[in-house]
Amino acid sequence: MKQVLVIKNERSLAKKIVSGLTQEGYFILKLHNENEGLNIIYEQDWDIIILDWDSLSISGPEICRQIRLVKTTPIIIVTDNVSSKDCVAGLQAGADDYIRKPFAKEELVARVQAILRRSDCNQQKEINFFQFKDLFVDASSNIVKKGGENLSLTKREYDLLVFLIKNKNTILSREMLLNQVWGYNVVVNPNVVDLYIGYVRKKLKCEKKDRYIQTIHGRGYSMID
Repeated sequence: MKQVLVIKNERSLAKKIVSGLTQEGYFILKLHNENEGLNIIYEQDWDIIILDWDSLSISGPEICRQIRLVKTTPIIIVTDNVSSKDCVAGLQAGADDYIRKPFAKEELVARVQAILRRSDCNQQKEINFFQFKDLFVDASSNIVKKGGENLSLTKREYDLLVFLIKNKNTILSREMLLNQVWGYNVVVNPNVVDLYIGYVRKKLKCEKKDRYIQTIHGRGYSMID
């Protein structure tokens, strides 16, 4: 069963969305707060996310960018804003489609089904290999090689390094790394991120500590090409 997360405040609109999609056999979770929604998005996998921009307390493009830092889940924007500029900004920030209010529930269902078909095709072609400089990651077997030599990493070190590689050229805060690698419900000292960055750097055996992982002072870490 496909799982759909709906984040919006307008009750009549929520009823229309839920009614249309549940009739097609989708599981729907409806939330009225984007902060709660982001936590759920980070912690669980969803097949598609529907955002009502008009009910958010932060900008639509910004919430799309926050989601895209950690998830590739398809996003549909629902809005009564007819500005093409705003819609373009949303699509550039990571949204996959948008639908303007008022709309027929049949149109929403059709758009959801179309996006899920494309998403299913993309998942079948999911890339399991990643590269950064002379580092090669085989995600299908959890192997990291440096110059052809296997690196001996703990699970936590592996998860941290792979998350950095997957998000290369992006500055990742300690909080973001802590949430994504250790988990949202785990209570640990934030300094543990710095500690494990040191462990990974040591195993990469680089002459300069920032050859692979750069420290962005006051902001976090990044692997920059």
